Amino acid sequence: MKSRLYISVLVFTMLCVQSCVPTKYLAEDERLLVGIKPEGLETVDPAAIEALYQQDPNRLVLGSTPYLALYNFGKKFYDPQQIQERIQKQEARKKEKIEEAGTDSAKIQRQRLKFDARIERLEERMKEGNFLMQLGEPPAIYDSTLMEETMDQIDIYLNAKGYFNHQTSYRKEVKDDKFVTVTINIEENVPYRYTEFTYGIQDDDIRQLVQSTANRSLLQLGEKYDEDILTAERDRIYTLLRNRGYFDFARAYIEFEVDTFSTRRAATIKTIIQNPEQDSTHRLYTLNKVYFKTDADRFGIPRDTILYNGIHYVAYKHKFSPEILDKKIDIYPGQRYSQLRTSTTQRKLAELDVFQFNNVLYSKLETTSDSSYLLNAYINALPAKKFQETIEVGLNYTERVPGPFASIRLRVRNVFGGAENLDLGLRGGIEGQASFTDPNNVVLIKEFGADAALSFPVILFPFTNKSLLSEYSPRTRIYSGYTSSDREQYTRTSYQLGLDYIWQIIRNPLRPPVMQFIFSPVNLNIVQGEILDNTFRQSLINNSEGSRSLIESFSDGIISFIGFNFIYNTNDFTQTRNARYFRTLVEVGGLSKELGLDIGYNNLQTFQYAKINPDYRRYIPLGKQRYFVYRLSGGVASPIFKSEVLPYEKHFFAGGASSVRAWQSRRLGLGSYASIKPVEVDNPEEPYSVGVERDFSLEQPGEVLIEANVEYRFNIFSFLNGAVFVDAGNVWLLQEDVNRPKANFEFNRFYKELAVGTGFGIRFDLAVLILRFDLATKVYDPGGLYGNRFILDDFRFSDFFTRNSQSTLQIGIGYPF
Repeated sequence: MKSRLYISVLVFTMLCVQSCVPTKYLAEDERLLVGIKPEGLETVDPAAIEALYQQDPNRLVLGSTPYLALYNFGKKFYDPQQIQERIQKQEARKKEKIEEAGTDSAKIQRQRLKFDARIERLEERMKEGNFLMQLGEPPAIYDSTLMEETMDQIDIYLNAKGYFNHQTSYRKEVKDDKFVTVTINIEENVPYRYTEFTYGIQDDDIRQLVQSTANRSLLQLGEKYDEDILTAERDRIYTLLRNRGYFDFARAYIEFEVDTFSTRRAATIKTIIQNPEQDSTHRLYTLNKVYFKTDADRFGIPRDTILYNGIHYVAYKHKFSPEILDKKIDIYPGQRYSQLRTSTTQRKLAELDVFQFNNVLYSKLETTSDSSYLLNAYINALPAKKFQETIEVGLNYTERVPGPFASIRLRVRNVFGGAENLDLGLRGGIEGQASFTDPNNVVLIKEFGADAALSFPVILFPFTNKSLLSEYSPRTRIYSGYTSSDREQYTRTSYQLGLDYIWQIIRNPLRPPVMQFIFSPVNLNIVQGEILDNTFRQSLINNSEGSRSLIESFSDGIISFIGFNFIYNTNDFTQTRNARYFRTLVEVGGLSKELGLDIGYNNLQTFQYAKINPDYRRYIPLGKQRYFVYRLSGGVASPIFKSEVLPYEKHFFAGGASSVRAWQSRRLGLGSYASIKPVEVDNPEEPYSVGVERDFSLEQPGEVLIEANVEYRFNIFSFLNGAVFVDAGNVWLLQEDVNRPKANFEFNRFYKELAVGTGFGIRFDLAVLILRFDLATKVYDPGGLYGNRFILDDFRFSDFFTRNSQSTLQIGIGYPF
């Protein structure tokens, strides 16, 4: 371990030495650009100005340039002449192999593809440099011409934002005759604002339509002039007309005439919509017939046609129920053409996950005598594979022993002909953890599970004719599952049965759902287990002598509950938008008992409880692949009615890869109570003296949760991203426990009991997944012994590679939040 640390320090030192002397590669008249800083900005976003730089400076880290050093180091091994010779050799080999293939076109194609791929890789290496050069960055030689272009771009941008009277200048500072820092001075001055809107629209129908929606216009009196907003307003008008029947309408017909008055700093906008050259008005189109094709073409064979609710369903063999498909279609004969209804139809059909792809095409009919304009719509949907399997294999690494895990899932599509999907899954894994009885040993935790879920693309509820919430992409899901956990302390088996109703609200058909609702009226879990370790049993008993019994929450039982889950999300999978995320989960368990229905049997305990768990997240882009993200989460869970026991699975736990990362999973808490254990003390004067130390081997189930996370994310190079984070949080009991003093939640002290950890993360963005390594250390431990709560001084870098109670290495898939 020490040798590895020494090697790391040596490599880091070499890079630092190289980065401290980057100017030795510069010519006599060349200078290195190491910084550009805008000053004077009051309302303009600095990140927007930074994006206009025509020359990016070399990045500085602690006064040195490690990325440039890495580039220079890699350049020592870069020989463009050698690469060019290899390219020529591959081209000659390609020509030779093609000649050997003779007239075999298939073999010729294989050889061409093989050698083209090799040549393309070599050409990329010629252009981008070797791997080390790509990880680093080339020297940013200061160029006054590019600096002038940067200033021109800033002037254009500020004018586009309404700052027509702005003033800009820059000054260059040279340090040590080789390092250049540029300061850009910007005086925004008073921006121009909209004072009047007029219209120049010759088509009377379009003019009335545009004016009738003026209250929804993105241009409002008194707002700052902004060309981006003008572009967005053009898009709004274009979308409005395309959704009201104007099939042929194009953005090019819309333009804005802008007049500015410098004395009043005012801008007047005239919205102009031109008529088409070949007509005096724009044409309104109505749908004549709608055809839905659900299989691939077979030329020369006629399809069968079913007419349902005005739609012609055509197929060689009808495998999909027209009754179900009809609920996913928003375009019907007699409607005006609408791009919105076209997009929602495509999205709803895609959400069924029974079609490989779908599109909607339109064809114009010849003009009739009454001068009406008609379209025929053709919905084409190619079915997806009936069976689709997914296999995942991986490793967990927590306690020196790699723990493999694997899962296999099978999806069966369109099971009964109504776009139903059946999902079957098997999963299993092994994870190494420190032994509960001997922390120096590692034990294997085994987990196995299986599940089955059948989903229907409608809300199955009596007397609704399958039309309930049909506008909101509804689903009904029936779920059953089995999970078996084998730990050193206990074994636990769970049987699950559930019914979920799912629907969602989407503001833009081309984006993910903004709001999703999940109502679970039926959830039944049967939990059975056995405590294997007497020390663990005794710990549960010792902590069960207060007002609420922990040992009983661990016993066999039936957990039935009604749940509701609401999710609001404006982000995407890559988490790159300026977005918000809010989720809240509400559960009420054991209501059947209050209704006189006793579902217990075979002496299984029933539980009555209530639980709420809100979670809020904010994502703020800072430009140049930098993001500031924070999260606030909380929750309360409590027995209700006459029950005094909360099911063990319904407790809150803190610590772990997506919680307070400086603590191991489920080991943080409770409050400022400290779980301790006796240890021998090395004292020559008292050979058999005994002391105490913190015991982090036990899980800490709580009834109140508060967590907060702050994270700054940034790109290091290419696919490698970094993060600096601070986590805080804890769990508490609701009521005072005499065996665990200060484990309960109190308003006058809870903020003093928030544990704090900090650290640094490395994330590999592999496109299909994010592989995450978070190194975290404890800053403030509310349960610190002898009043020693600020423990950051105990940090040692080597702790990340050893078992200790100060620092952790958390490994995960995806972002923590």
